[in-house]
Amino acid sequence: MSGNVKTAVEAALFVATKPLSLEELSRVLRFPEEEIYAALERIAAELEREGRPYRLVKQSGGYLLELREEYAELVRPFAPGGDIPEPVLRTLALIAYRGPITQAEVVRIRGQRAYSHIRELIDRGFVRAEKKGPTKVLEVTEKFLEYFGLSSPRDFRT
Repeated sequence: MSGNVKTAVEAALFVATKPLSLEELSRVLRFPEEEIYAALERIAAELEREGRPYRLVKQSGGYLLELREEYAELVRPFAPGGDIPEPVLRTLALIAYRGPITQAEVVRIRGQRAYSHIRELIDRGFVRAEKKGPTKVLEVTEKFLEYFGLSSPRDFRT
């Protein structure tokens, strides 16, 4: 196996925001699947042996680099959304996943505290609210997409 395969696979995993399948890695990087698989095994072994703060995991039919739990809280402020309190982040996730969604529906699902979450998300520029009758219709903004490295709300749903 060429050293270039391992380096290319590791680089792809580093930038990926979703699990990458063997087929996808092979097609994009233009190496045979057997070499990609061997590279994945080497990467996993090296990460484990070296005690790196992240590991290679298989998830949803693909591979990705995942931060080990013992480091998650330590570096949370640096992660996208790390400065957003978890309840507010959950409300944002609901709006991103189900949006456009009415404020009434968000409150029905998330409870009365969702009103303050929505205000915070609007203030941060992550959510836009448009008045529709007695309620508002909520959806994520371009700022949300940029902040979380997405090109469209559909990226969040997959």
